Amino acid sequence: MNEKLNRIKLFYTALSFLGKDASPLDEAPDDLGCADSVSRIILSAFPKCIVGSISTAQLYKQLVASKEFVRVKFFKAGDIIISPTGMGTTGKIPNGHTGVVSEDEEVLSNSSATGLWTQNYTIQSWVARYRVLGGYPIYFFRKV
Repeated sequence: MNEKLNRIKLFYTALSFLGKDASPLDEAPDDLGCADSVSRIILSAFPKCIVGSISTAQLYKQLVASKEFVRVKFFKAGDIIISPTGMGTTGKIPNGHTGVVSEDEEVLSNSSATGLWTQNYTIQSWVARYRVLGGYPIYFFRKV
């Protein structure tokens, strides 16, 4: 499968989880379930994929080391967006976050308030929260 088809497959898999608990086993509490949710969505789209964690810091390390994902500068729908916990510089936001880029620069991710997978950010609001307020880097990864 090529990179474009993989990206589209991940995008549609992420869309299929809207309004659902993407990590029902609750390996991480719902208010910290973003990495677990993204990992479950990746596994749902690509059952043989070995990338996955309940920690954004660990998930980031796995994405960097993986031969199944590449870091990209210019995002498209179906790419992973991640601001890893531990990389914030302001101390104003204790935990990072991760999700899947959707259409129209929207981001699908786990809602800490409900534990459900939802469209709860745009790229602009992600940047405002994580980069500006929290001092976090923002990385994008694409399935190859």
